[in-house]
Order: sequence, then C-alpha cells, then structure tokens
Amino acid sequence: MNFPTSQASPDGFNSLPPNQKRRIRLIIHSASAAEIDSFLHDDLQPKTALNPLYFVMLALSALLLAAALLADSPLLLLAALLCAPFNAPLMGLTLSAVIPSWGLMLRSFAALLFTAAVYFGAGLLAALLPARLSSGRGLPFLHLLQHGWLEWAALILGSALLAAMLIRQRETPRLASAFVTALIFFPLGLAGWALRAGSPYASAGLLALCAAYAAAALLCALITFWAAGLPPRRGAGWVLFVLAIGLTVLALLGFVSTKHHLTQTIALNTTPPPIGTPTQPGVVLQPTQTPLPPTATLPAPTTAVQNPIVTALPSITPTPTLVSALIRSDIGVIVRSEPGSTASVVTYLNDLTELVLLGERQEKDGLVWEKVRMADGKIGWVSARFLMTATPTK
Repeated sequence: MNFPTSQASPDGFNSLPPNQKRRIRLIIHSASAAEIDSFLHDDLQPKTALNPLYFVMLALSALLLAAALLADSPLLLLAALLCAPFNAPLMGLTLSAVIPSWGLMLRSFAALLFTAAVYFGAGLLAALLPARLSSGRGLPFLHLLQHGWLEWAALILGSALLAAMLIRQRETPRLASAFVTALIFFPLGLAGWALRAGSPYASAGLLALCAAYAAAALLCALITFWAAGLPPRRGAGWVLFVLAIGLTVLALLGFVSTKHHLTQTIALNTTPPPIGTPTQPGVVLQPTQTPLPPTATLPAPTTAVQNPIVTALPSITPTPTLVSALIRSDIGVIVRSEPGSTASVVTYLNDLTELVLLGERQEKDGLVWEKVRMADGKIGWVSARFLMTATPTK
C-alpha cells in the first residue's frame, strides 16, 4: 500500500488530541493516509534531526571512550555509553525509506560515517598519547572483539526494540539507542587503537565487524517499521531496503574473511604481562644451610687391623622440581589441547589462577607455549606470555 507524500495536515500531528495520537502510534494500520503522513513529518522526523546537542554529546562520548581505552577503565566505558547521543543517523536512514526522501537519506548516511570517524579517531588519539599515561596493558577491552551469536542476537533485538520504541513512545528512546550505539560504534574506538598499536589486521576485522553490525541494524529497523505499518515507499524507499540487504551481505562476507584476525588477537591476547618471579617488597630471600649431623668418634682399635666394613648407603633419587605459575590477564586466558592458537579449547582460566609448569615448551604461531597442569588435574598448553612464575614447589 502506498501513502501520499504530501506535507502534514494544516493542524499537524502535535495538535491532535492525546487519544488520537496514541491510537496512531499504537495502531498505525488503522490510521488514515493523512494521519500517517502527519505522524511521519511532525513526530518521527524531528526526533531524527541532527541538532547541536547531538554533536556535543558525540564529542563528550568520544572523549570518555578515549579515556576509557587509555585507562582500561570499565567505569569510563559506561560513562561513554550513557553520554552517547541518540542514534539519529541510523533512525534517519530508516525513516528516509518511509517518507521517502533522498535528501534525508544522504544526510543520515553522511552523519553515520561522521559518527564512525569520530569514535575511530577517539581510539587513535588515545593510542597516540604517551605510554606513561596508559595502563600499560596493551590492547584494552578485548571483549569488544567478541563476535559470537550472543552479540548478534543483542544487536538484532536492540535495533528492533529501538525502532519500535521510536514509533510507539512519545519520548526519544535514548537508553535503547545507547545500547545499539555501543555495539556498533564502540568497537571502532578499539579499531583505531589497534591500528596505532601495530595490529592492522585486527583493526580491519573490527571495521568489517562494525560495518556488518550497522547494515544489519538498519535492515532490522526497516523490517520493524514495515511490521508496524510503515513499509518502504516509492523508489527511494525500496532502493534503500535492497541496499541494506546488499550491504549486510557484503559486510558479512568481509567480516568472515577477516574474523580469524579477531580470533587470533583474542587468543594471543595482545596485552602480555612481563614474565618474572613475583617478589614482595622488603623481603629478601637468603639461602639457608642445613647443619650436618655430628660425626661419631670410634674408639681406637686394640686388636689387629681388620678390613673395614663398607656399608652401602641408600641412593637418593632427586625429586623433580615443578614450578608453579600464575595467570596474568585481566580477561583470562584460553587453555588449549596442543600448542598453537588454532588448537581445540580445553578450558578458560581467570586472572591469578595458579598452574603447575610441566617443563615442556614449544614454539608455534610466533609464540612460546608452556605445558601446564591445572588444579583439577587437566593438562593443556598456555601461551608463556600470560604466565608469571611463582615459588618453586616439589
């Protein structure tokens, strides 16, 4: 069904009685063409407009994201999320297919690229600052590299919820928007950091991931609008709908071709702590000497010299000394069945978990792998860069 694209009625949507406005929002299928047109122009379009407040909140959120990356602080990351502006570019693109409007479509797309560039630049700026200002842990927030089914499900549900709340509610759904913004744009900050930190492949993988997220979010929002009674209209609307499908497919293909770099970055964990023996300040270990037992004095023989009796002493088999080690990684490490970042996963261990080194070491994939035994008796291999040796134990 195609609706006329005339301007809003003279009275406008905002001048309608509250009950009538509520009915239009909740049951768009029962509204007239004039009511829907007025709803689109007078209610939805102003919500997706780019105003000075959007750019102020964008700058504040980007600065907080840079500080969070620099300090590796989850609290600052949460503050950046709460300060994120309403995702007007994404919703503006969705609305441009319904109104339809080529001008709104181009403005929203340009704003989407600008927003992505700002968050990417925030991560790049944080990585350019002196190393003494950072936490010294290398690539922070490695959970932003995750790209499993849980992240995709959250993106799809969040985008659909954002579009539905934009239609149904009178106020702008900022909390749902902040959730979608964090999924799409925050990994771009990590991509900027990774590019400066010497991980261009991980940066490219993150860029492809964010592009796939953005295209999938747009497609989900368009479908949600359609299900609510606002389908794409005319040529501009259907062009954008088909383009969203094509971009989603292309972005997913690009992401699949680069996802192994993200997997390898997570496995290698680009924040290696120094390998060393932990010492407590002020405590100096001194070697101790074990006193020998006193030698018994035999009486002088009074008879003829006899052949000495040789008593065989039991031989002492030295017990091998095993060295315990601690995991040093804020996000934990993966224990694998064989050396190498592609071997099957045995388990995951948290930071400060104690292990026993079994003395076998191999080099593979540019890393040194240690064979370890865990507290439950399982055997596996861990990258040596995440191990800090502790006190030797028998």
